[in-house]
Amino acid sequence: MVSIRILTLGLIIVSLAALISSSSSETDAVKLSLVGFMKKLVGPDFPTQNNNILGWDMATDPCRNQWHGVRCDVSGSIVGIFLSGFRFSGALDAELLCSAESLFLLKLQNNTIRGPIPEEIGQCGNLAILDLSDNRFVGPIPNEMGSLTNLTTLDLSGNRLSGPIPETLGDLTSLLILDLQNNQLTGSIPESITRPTYRASDQPLRFFRAENNRLTGPIPEFNFEMLAKFNVSNNDLRGPIPDGAAATGFFGADCFMGNPGLCGEPLPYSCPQPPVQSPVPSGSPGRTELGLVMMMVSSILGVSLVSFSFRFVY
Repeated sequence: MVSIRILTLGLIIVSLAALISSSSSETDAVKLSLVGFMKKLVGPDFPTQNNNILGWDMATDPCRNQWHGVRCDVSGSIVGIFLSGFRFSGALDAELLCSAESLFLLKLQNNTIRGPIPEEIGQCGNLAILDLSDNRFVGPIPNEMGSLTNLTTLDLSGNRLSGPIPETLGDLTSLLILDLQNNQLTGSIPESITRPTYRASDQPLRFFRAENNRLTGPIPEFNFEMLAKFNVSNNDLRGPIPDGAAATGFFGADCFMGNPGLCGEPLPYSCPQPPVQSPVPSGSPGRTELGLVMMMVSSILGVSLVSFSFRFVY
């Protein structure tokens, strides 16, 4: 009897093991895409062993075999990829990456990843945290990032990005942290991202850094009372600093220095006053009335000259 029970228990254990081993956290198609993503990301100089890059290969499972940097939820879906500080020098293939539809967090900071940020990044619809800081990304910030409506954190600092800040980032109504410092961005700061007033369902921006770029134009009216961090120093911004920035008392002159065209508190120099126009003296004809008088005089003189010329000729 004992032997039968042991045999039965053994069969149950073997059956459960077979069931577990036969199930996969992600489909083979997703695994194939992610292995391809990793090969493109690491670049040609990254050391590999038997075509295995940090455990990412088709023979293993990303969750059960714990691919390096991969985090999964209880259902076995990939929700996070942490690959920071590996000196990867390849390119970001977002189309392959976004095959992991449950991806919630992507951190690739402190590598040397090159090339543009692909517009296909907008296909990673569940992303809430995207950190591509301290790499060598070039080119514009793609408009398609405005499709990532679940984003709460977007960090693109420390790259070589150029062009304007997309208006579409204003569609990210859950965004709390936007870090664009140390790039080569140009154009004005779009008012769409400031959200000075917002719907009850929107989240107020709490962190905005864009120092050390080439931004121009005025500083729009942010909701400064809700901002915990704000810095736009070392750009080419112009005009008065919004009153709300100084009123909070949180942001000192160092947050605005390096913009020769900016003025007003908390900078030590005030804005020039607009010239005062002299009022028209009371009782004197205004410009319109004076103009009419001149036209009438000109008309009278013109008629007189024509009449005189006619008489002289005939």
